[in-house]
Amino acid sequence: MTATPRKSGVQTMPAAVITAPGQVEVRELPRPHPGPGEVRIRVHGTGVCGTDLHLLHGHFGAKFPLVPGHEISGVVDEVGPGVRNVREGDPVTLDPNLWCGQCHACQRGLFQHCEHHEALGVTLPGGFAAFAVCPATNVYPAHGLTLDQAAFAEPLGCVAWGMTRLRPRPGASALVFGAGAIGLLLMQGLLASGCSEVTVVDPVQDRLDLARQLGAAHTLRPHDRLREELLDLRPHGYDVTSEATGVPAVVAGLPELTATLGSVLVFGVAPEEATVAIRPYDLFQRDLTVLGSFALNQTVPLALEWLRAGRVNVEPLITHRLPLAGVPDALNMKAHPGLAGAQKVLITPGL
Repeated sequence: MTATPRKSGVQTMPAAVITAPGQVEVRELPRPHPGPGEVRIRVHGTGVCGTDLHLLHGHFGAKFPLVPGHEISGVVDEVGPGVRNVREGDPVTLDPNLWCGQCHACQRGLFQHCEHHEALGVTLPGGFAAFAVCPATNVYPAHGLTLDQAAFAEPLGCVAWGMTRLRPRPGASALVFGAGAIGLLLMQGLLASGCSEVTVVDPVQDRLDLARQLGAAHTLRPHDRLREELLDLRPHGYDVTSEATGVPAVVAGLPELTATLGSVLVFGVAPEEATVAIRPYDLFQRDLTVLGSFALNQTVPLALEWLRAGRVNVEPLITHRLPLAGVPDALNMKAHPGLAGAQKVLITPGL
């Protein structure tokens, strides 16, 4: 990885830039300044997400060069005219999704489905940089939290949207496949939303040990008789079944593990071309509900309340903090789950 030289007379900042599919380099870019209604954030840390890996390979309509990173926390460094909700020096996090407010989806409150959707770190410069600029409407004060905790507001906001869609009944039992960082956030979100116990399945024992530490009632590794073992624990099935794997075969197996009148929550990101076979008669005869959950929608405040109340514990999920030059290593860890015991990797420009 190489760094481009600074241009004399222009304030610059370092940033990790995807320059072409599979290629990342640290460059000196012009330091952004906030316009009216905008906030500049001095980035503390930005979580590495599977979306960043997809963008690296040119998926999701990626346009290069691009500064990725959308799970951002930091301190307000400068505010533009008209900003009222934060001031310089405030610890903050943000919702990276920007919407027009005028299209069919926006006028129905489905802001993450905006027909003119933009997102920091996806279509606009993101948090793998020393500074990021964002509309003040998307910036949330993070008082009472560490900046490491605040960096989880976006992925936990996605969990909060899933819970808003799901609305588990009090005392429900739940089953989650996948104990990576997002799976463990999902597990804790289910408990914070009223589930009495959550069973977690993952092939990596260290992840299962962490799931236990964070509140899982039962943890299992996949094996030939997994279905039978899961139904031994809950002979009538689980009120909620979900996955944070993106593996189509896992999704296909959820309905048969779901209790009558239960819900299947599809939370992981499967390949766009993937299909699964589900028997319509099962959905009909057992009154099952199948739900999708896409991104987050005005749910950062709920995520922050969970964090402030201690209902969701995120600090044990942080396994690595890397500088901007470490972005390729971080993406390699994301591409190979379990590599170096990685869970959530934070890119910290100040290192």
